[in-house]
Amino acid sequence: MTGQFPPLITIPPLKTPHGITVIFLHGRGFNAQKFHGSLLRTDIGNRTFQEALPHARFVFPTAPLSRATKYRRILMHQWYDGTGDWEPEARGGMQPSIEHIHGLIRSEIEVADNDSKRIVLAGFSQGAAMAFVSSLLWDGGPLGAVVGLCGFMPLASHLLNILDDDSIEFGADDDVFEPSQCADARMSHQKVLDELREEAELPGTQQTSHFRFPSTPVFIGHGSADREVVAQHASQAGLLLQKLGLDVDFHTYEGLGHWYSASMLKDLVQFLATQLKVQQPLG
Repeated sequence: MTGQFPPLITIPPLKTPHGITVIFLHGRGFNAQKFHGSLLRTDIGNRTFQEALPHARFVFPTAPLSRATKYRRILMHQWYDGTGDWEPEARGGMQPSIEHIHGLIRSEIEVADNDSKRIVLAGFSQGAAMAFVSSLLWDGGPLGAVVGLCGFMPLASHLLNILDDDSIEFGADDDVFEPSQCADARMSHQKVLDELREEAELPGTQQTSHFRFPSTPVFIGHGSADREVVAQHASQAGLLLQKLGLDVDFHTYEGLGHWYSASMLKDLVQFLATQLKVQQPLG
């Protein structure tokens, strides 16, 4: 039925103990059933992607069915609607998807012994856009990592302009700024979050002096030959997240189109092994 979220596909770890949980969001026009099998079975050398993360629990939600304005109102699975994914207008339906994803995160944190840093929020294409937005608007404990493959950040140009107007990058070296400058940086970050919340039609929140998302590492992988989401949009997403203080590991794959590759997934495994080595035993 349209507007409803279909049942999850949950894949238990190949080995115990349970280390991390990867919530993986498919792209527009896909669903969990179509997406999860080929991803997990991808050969990345001498093992599959799933075998390279034997202690990982995978959760694959499916976006609701709705009419896609971009594709002549064809009924398809999509996390939100829009005439163009990086345009600042004609977007809709983002609120229920974000709330659904936040609910999944809360549920998986409980499964992971209430350790939010064992949760990885990942996405492909429009799923990556939802992973980026949902992680920035997440108000719980810091996540273990955020992953965007062949993706983009909605409103990226507009949000970058907000940060550039203040001409301050607030990150790991914020101690070099005067207290008033740091306050200005936090204010510009709050403006970005307020814009995202307004776009998603989510209620506003009180301003905070501490943002949790800068402690979450980000992996972005993108093909240089991607014609569906050109590499510039991924670069903008990475730049925006960096300006918000996140540590972004950006990889470009020469000649790759709008899909993941063995090299991309192998780099992702290495990223997770490095960033989550305490929570995610490999072997």
